[in-house]
Amino acid sequence: MIPHIEQKPKHTYVYAFEELENNLHPALLRRLFRYLEEYAVDNNVHIFLTTHSSTALDLFGSSDKAQIVSVTHDGKSAHAKTISAHFDQLSVIAELGAKPSDLLQANGIIWVEGPSDRVYINKWIQLFSDGKWREGRDYQCAFYGGALLARLEVIEPKDEKDFVNLLQINPNMVLVCDGDRTDKTGKSSVLKERVARIKQQVERIPNSYIWITDAKEIENYLPGELLSVYAANGTPADPSQYQRFFPSKKTDKGFSYLESQLGRKSIDKMELALETAPRMTKEMMRLRFDLEKQMTAIIDKIARWNFEGEV
Repeated sequence: MIPHIEQKPKHTYVYAFEELENNLHPALLRRLFRYLEEYAVDNNVHIFLTTHSSTALDLFGSSDKAQIVSVTHDGKSAHAKTISAHFDQLSVIAELGAKPSDLLQANGIIWVEGPSDRVYINKWIQLFSDGKWREGRDYQCAFYGGALLARLEVIEPKDEKDFVNLLQINPNMVLVCDGDRTDKTGKSSVLKERVARIKQQVERIPNSYIWITDAKEIENYLPGELLSVYAANGTPADPSQYQRFFPSKKTDKGFSYLESQLGRKSIDKMELALETAPRMTKEMMRLRFDLEKQMTAIIDKIARWNFEGEV
């Protein structure tokens, strides 16, 4: 209120708050901290918070707009140390009497096949949430490796077999996998057995979601205008829904999108993701098959993992 009463610019003040977590529900505390971060950035002001809350460390530890300083006292004098390294954060958690999982376990995990899928998913979450949700703070991506899905399961621990149970890693999950429903004529086929099995399991778990792409694979969602840098002449056509994107020995030569539209035999998946993701826009991507519908559902899950709207 003071800047308003004194009618001075907000950035001419330094703001200090002590232990705002007192008597606040953690979900409400997260909303308060996010508000303060946005206020500081929007108004170019400095805010000092003292806290014993692991919620504050969780939220601000991954922010590039915040700094964590640990203040200790040896009985004679106080000492301040900037906390930046992962293991320094662990020591601070121990000082607060909390367990490492209180800070280091992600609120939810988005399981993707590989590193390039992570680049796309993070970009799409940024676009369709207007930058609200961020990996490392609100969720974490992890890799399961495509065909390894056959050795994974999502079931109650008491029922598990000789499979890796994703439910024990984190019960809040989104699983993203390629539909792979295609043949030479472009007609969809039935899901692979391992995909159909995991789909049934995930759909029974609260706060979890599975996205099986309507398109052949995740690269089919890339519009042609993003791929023109790889084309010899002009802007290539958009990849069709069921066309194989990469060449394969199982298909006729020249059938894949790389061969027919880009005149290439191969391309590094990660290079492709890093080249195209920064140039994506929401308007460009929203009409690509089921992308907008699926990203809306995934963002809703992330919001629920982070207690959005529950207080």
